[in-house]
Amino acid sequence: MIRRWLSIALVSVIPVVYVAAFLAMAWIRSRQGHSEQVYPSEIEALAVHREPADPLADARSRGRGVYQHYCQICHGKEGKGDGFNAGNLQPAPRDFTDRKFWQQTSGEWVYYAVAQGGPSVGKSVLMPRWGRTLNERQLRDVIVYIRAFAEPAKAQGK
Repeated sequence: MIRRWLSIALVSVIPVVYVAAFLAMAWIRSRQGHSEQVYPSEIEALAVHREPADPLADARSRGRGVYQHYCQICHGKEGKGDGFNAGNLQPAPRDFTDRKFWQQTSGEWVYYAVAQGGPSVGKSVLMPRWGRTLNERQLRDVIVYIRAFAEPAKAQGK
């Protein structure tokens, strides 16, 4: 009895394996040469490969989420250093809208300050070491986002 069921199971599994192998080979063949395809525009090529057309805007978008979750409570919604906790902090949190600060400061210094915390750069001991919480990409994305606070607003219309 067991032999009979075993042979029935084996006979029914073989066609399933055959069909799966056939479908896998068809899929592999359809993918061959895909990377050699020529696209009419650079934007379409980026879209097909799921790459952002504007990497800076993509980084700002990711950085915005990190900023809202970790930084906004002290630095404020618009980066002016006037967040909910700002009144309790001495010295006050950095105002990221200050263009002079960005002109005098390198991106690597800001990265180090965010990753290692305020005390690492002679600033507030209340600024945490975000390098323990955030990965490198998140750190760089949030810096791209906070740097945008100091950029002039784009003209409306036209």
